Amino acid sequence: MEERQSRNSLFVSPSGLVTLLFFAVLANYFHAWLISAFLLLFFLLCLSSYVWSRGVCKRIEISLDAEQNACYAGEEGILKLRVRSRSFFPLVWLDVVIPTGERPVIRQKGTDRPFEFEISGTGKRLTGLRERFVWMLWQQEIAWDEEYTADRRGTVTINGIYLQAGDGFGLSAREEQYPLPAPLRLLVYPKRIAVQAGRLLRTTQEETARNYGQTEDITVLKSSRPYQTGDPMKKINWRLLAASGRMITNLYETVQPGCVAFVLDLESFRRIDEKKNENGNEIKEVRLRRGSLERMLSVAAACMDWIAARRIQPALIVPGYGRTEAAVCAPQESGDTLPACMEALAMIDYRAEDTVFPQSEFWRLNHKAGMIYFCTRTDGKNTFTELASELGRNRAMFLALERTAEGGSDWIFGEDIGAVWSEEEEVYERIS
Repeated sequence: MEERQSRNSLFVSPSGLVTLLFFAVLANYFHAWLISAFLLLFFLLCLSSYVWSRGVCKRIEISLDAEQNACYAGEEGILKLRVRSRSFFPLVWLDVVIPTGERPVIRQKGTDRPFEFEISGTGKRLTGLRERFVWMLWQQEIAWDEEYTADRRGTVTINGIYLQAGDGFGLSAREEQYPLPAPLRLLVYPKRIAVQAGRLLRTTQEETARNYGQTEDITVLKSSRPYQTGDPMKKINWRLLAASGRMITNLYETVQPGCVAFVLDLESFRRIDEKKNENGNEIKEVRLRRGSLERMLSVAAACMDWIAARRIQPALIVPGYGRTEAAVCAPQESGDTLPACMEALAMIDYRAEDTVFPQSEFWRLNHKAGMIYFCTRTDGKNTFTELASELGRNRAMFLALERTAEGGSDWIFGEDIGAVWSEEEEVYERIS
């Protein structure tokens, strides 16, 4: 437990109490009985408030847990809290504040805006969830479910909980911070949208045979079986067919799961304007197309969710920017990569910096990936034009939000996969 601040009246302090007692004795010496009695009663009230402020919030037990640690923007979640008082002093009123960071990501359900508060002594303002209780007695336990609404994509890390308590007379108040045994982390994924991403999957005989994107090693024969309608011709054992006239299909060992990889072109969502300042010098104004970036992240998340539902693993590459290293979510021999991809999308905090593409990690992933989609804003020239040309149209395509006259057959747009949203003006975030 970390003590933050005791906000008491001037009377509820050692110097204030001594002053009150001095004037009470002085009034009694001059036979001002009523004034002396009033000052003495007020002294006792302030003394009890002082003792209360020194002992309250000292023996409070708090636990915090989440019903689920991840949700999509626009959805709701529940935090489970338990507060137990082991203090001898009653709590006349108690505010439980759960800090959620400087950037508003979640808010209390039923409220229009996130609750804001200031950390005493620092001047730093945070957003959070607040619940107020009245009259919490000794050995009393309060447990409740705190419902919240996820307003936007992002992450929330809760390291501790703030308690604010008062004596009911307005003479003293206490604020304490209780660190949690382990930080609680909440992930808010991009806003969920509906897509029909069938165009992202190449229609092949492998898919028709319901192999769900699995790749096979034709050098390792696992078994064989009689031919079935829909089996690809390349799996037929032609030698056995010529010798016996029977059509037998070879079954090969599956060596690794296939995947569809998505690469984010973050730099395509920034805008750089050259202007002249008052002195006539040229300056560059950098702005981030925040609205387009969030829509692109929603499209990418929806496509990966759609692909994963068909038992094809998605992969994701987010270039590094600023002090943030690149994120590479590659398919594994076992396990699902979708949660890791969604977590990487939730953690993106791009501020229009220059990006660094992880070349070595990309080429290690390249042999595991089927199709690679570069997610960009428009179908104009972008950061990955040359890399896509090197891979070839059979391996790489572009997934863009906006269509221009420059688009070709190797482009897929949001409208092509049913990703629609209401018309709204672009949201710019000025960086520098």
